[in-house]
Amino acid sequence: MIKQAALFVTFAFAAGQVSAQAFEGKVKYGKAEEPAIVMIYDYPEEIVTNAFTAKFTDKQYRSEESKDFIVYTNAVMSEVSQSKLDYFLKMEEAGRQGSEKTTVYLIMHGSGDIEGAANLGQRAKSFLEKMKSDVERSSTIAAIKKQETLLVDEEDILLKLKNEQKEIEAQLEANKAKQTAQQKIVASQKMIVDDLKAKLN
Repeated sequence: MIKQAALFVTFAFAAGQVSAQAFEGKVKYGKAEEPAIVMIYDYPEEIVTNAFTAKFTDKQYRSEESKDFIVYTNAVMSEVSQSKLDYFLKMEEAGRQGSEKTTVYLIMHGSGDIEGAANLGQRAKSFLEKMKSDVERSSTIAAIKKQETLLVDEEDILLKLKNEQKEIEAQLEANKAKQTAQQKIVASQKMIVDDLKAKLN
């Protein structure tokens, strides 16, 4: 892992930031607070996490967990920097079901000559803001998977009903055949009764 040194020096935290823009803040990592880039997404934590996981996985980076953070070490995210950095991501969900919001805290650690270090914070903000489209895509994929599951369930119900109909139709055909045979028996018995009655006359 790159020697851990926070890449931000000063932050001007603005209260009441809107979720459409990333902003500078702080987050607790272990016992210490560290400067972080913060973004709020109007989606559940699982959706947001999946979006970031897909983003880093596309670049063949694997994550590990450390102190409630998802960590990608020695990663080159060209949107932020061409240098290898350690990216620490923490997700915090809030809000009621159906109106969840997830706050993402991004810490970057690195050492040595960091490419574009002076504008690193601004590019990290832009990176998180552009991730909104990835999060929306993640939400759409999750909705498709959920709908596909529901579709399979409903198709199973329809198939079951069709099979039940076939069984009922088969039972009806068998019943009709039995009725025809029984009608012949009844007619035969009726003829016997009529013949016996005729002898009385």
